[in-house]
Amino acid sequence: MDSSPFDEKPTSAHHQRNPFVSPLPQKRTSRPAPTPATGRLLPTYDFITGENQTPRRSSPLTFSPVVLRSPRGAPRSPSAAPDSNLTADVSNEALRSELASTRYELEVLREERELEKVQHEQEIRALEAKLEEQAKRVDTVETEKRFLLEKQTEQAETTKKAKAAAGAAKQNFERQIRMLKSEIASWKETVTDKQDEIDSQDRKHRSEISEKDNTIRGLEQTVDELSQELENKNNVLEETLNKLSGKDEEVQDLETELLKVKTQTGDADTLRIVQRELSEQVNHIKTLEATNRRQVSELQQVRDSLRSLELVEEEKRSLESKVKILENLRDDLSSAQVRVSVLEDERRSWQSYFESEGLEFDSPEALARALVEERLDKAALLEKLGRTNPEATQKDETILQLQGSLSQAKKELESLEERLTKDTKARQRLERQRALALREAEFLREQLKSFSSEETIYMQGNFDEQKSQRIQELEQLLDEYKAEIEELKQAAQARSSDAPTQPNRKRPIENDDDERIGQLIRKNRQLQEDIEAIEKKNAVAEKEIEALQTRIKSLSGTSVRILELRDNPTSREQLVKATQLKALKEENAALLAQLEGKNVKSVPISTLENAREDTKSMERVVTEKEKRMMRLKEIWTSKSNEFREAVYSLLGWKLDFMANGRVRVTHMFGRGADQSIEFDGERGTMKISGGPDSMFAREIRNQCQFWMPRQNIPCLLASILLEQYEKTTRAQI
Repeated sequence: MDSSPFDEKPTSAHHQRNPFVSPLPQKRTSRPAPTPATGRLLPTYDFITGENQTPRRSSPLTFSPVVLRSPRGAPRSPSAAPDSNLTADVSNEALRSELASTRYELEVLREERELEKVQHEQEIRALEAKLEEQAKRVDTVETEKRFLLEKQTEQAETTKKAKAAAGAAKQNFERQIRMLKSEIASWKETVTDKQDEIDSQDRKHRSEISEKDNTIRGLEQTVDELSQELENKNNVLEETLNKLSGKDEEVQDLETELLKVKTQTGDADTLRIVQRELSEQVNHIKTLEATNRRQVSELQQVRDSLRSLELVEEEKRSLESKVKILENLRDDLSSAQVRVSVLEDERRSWQSYFESEGLEFDSPEALARALVEERLDKAALLEKLGRTNPEATQKDETILQLQGSLSQAKKELESLEERLTKDTKARQRLERQRALALREAEFLREQLKSFSSEETIYMQGNFDEQKSQRIQELEQLLDEYKAEIEELKQAAQARSSDAPTQPNRKRPIENDDDERIGQLIRKNRQLQEDIEAIEKKNAVAEKEIEALQTRIKSLSGTSVRILELRDNPTSREQLVKATQLKALKEENAALLAQLEGKNVKSVPISTLENAREDTKSMERVVTEKEKRMMRLKEIWTSKSNEFREAVYSLLGWKLDFMANGRVRVTHMFGRGADQSIEFDGERGTMKISGGPDSMFAREIRNQCQFWMPRQNIPCLLASILLEQYEKTTRAQI
């Protein structure tokens, strides 16, 4: 059986795969290879422009019929059919090829129109978005203009309020000035009262100082007399001590002579004489000792009087310092009165100015605060004005640009509308051509059916069943293509119906975004206003802080005065350092002079004096440390006694601290030291007085056996104390 030319695959490079058409089922039939004369019968007529042009792409399902031609140029079929059948096949093949080409062109045109439609819709959406954006920009510019106008009105209102506040501040200042006048009058009265009190105290202190001076003079005279008498008595004491030492030496000599006399002669008269002289010397020594004791007591009295004199001198110095303080207070009072008069004049001038301007403030701080606030408001308004002018010019420029872009967008929209109308006209023309092609295909199908029926009737023996089957398959494939085309049309219509709804879906989102952006802009403006108000308050507060700091410095510099005693530790230390430095300089100069002079093996007197001073200072330090140690020992003994008494009164045990960390405890009901316990902390042992066989040890043996394994000494002592209490008469009452 001969193969049909439709079974041949397309070999041209223009045949590409169409995604909307499924491939045809092919049969494995033996067919001759195509000759070089094989070609495609595809129409090249453009239904839109009306020109002949080459198609850009072809569907892989369009079959180019293979026409076999004879060497003379006439077409030749590969089958061995008669000439009538050959002509019918050729005509059918031509119709099929034209039908396939028209179908392919329709598909290509439909796809291109759909693509152009999608592109036009995208461009329209982009232009609509641009228009909406420009409208938003215009709205923002208008809102900013309204905001600037509102801000200007607010500034005018703030200036009015500031004027009203200035008037109120003036009234407050006048009221405060009246209050200050009353306060100044009261302060003047208090100053006069204090002046009277200071004068009376000054007179009183002067009388006391004169009395103290008289007493000091008398005491100084008595001190001089006592010191003179003390010197005399010291001299007499030294003389008596010298005599006493001489007499002691004489006594020793006489005793030695007496011993010698006893050993040599043993004369009784000489011995009596010596004994009498010795008794006289002893009596004389006793009288000297009595006088020495009497002079020592007198010396102690003189020292006590000297101490009282030092106290009087200290009191005198304190009174002199008080007098100086009073004089300084008098000077301060006079300067304060001068300042009060100056401030009163300034207050009158300010009051007259405020009365003329109609202002009233509570205090000078309020006036300064209002002035600072006005300055800050002025600076802020100037800054806003300088910031809004370039913004307004920029907004005008943006408005002009947006208007130009809006006109350009309108022009583009008009051109797109024109193109859209052209596209709709072309689409309608293509629809009409498609309907004509379909009617032509139906007509050809009817002709093909009639031709096949005639062929079956007139050519009963030569009827090509394979060809008729192939024709039926092609018709079925054509029906499938039609169904797919209808589905694609419905899908395109659904897509086109859904496409306009997309911007409507996006607009609420954009509106929501616009509302949110507007809210954020309003919040931003509110926050900026809050920040400006806070910055203004901060600047006013900083100015107030600076003013308060200056006032604090002035008050601390004028009212605070550091007082110190003449004989204070710092001045004493400085005096000691100065004397040491002076002594070191003198010693250094003496050593340099000695080095420059001759080599003499001697020490300069300044070095010797410095060494003596060092020894004296060390002795003073040692004595002070000894005194401190003695005082600490006394304090320790007193505190230890208090501790022992507290323990004895609270716990009933008397503590005796011994050497090597030992402690002896005696209970309060004991008859003596025979009822005590000695604890050794280093060894951890306990020893009972009287030994282990004593009466007290036998009494407390049971308690020791019970509490010692438990290692609880406080309970042991408490049980012993309770048992000893039960043995007393108080427990038996």
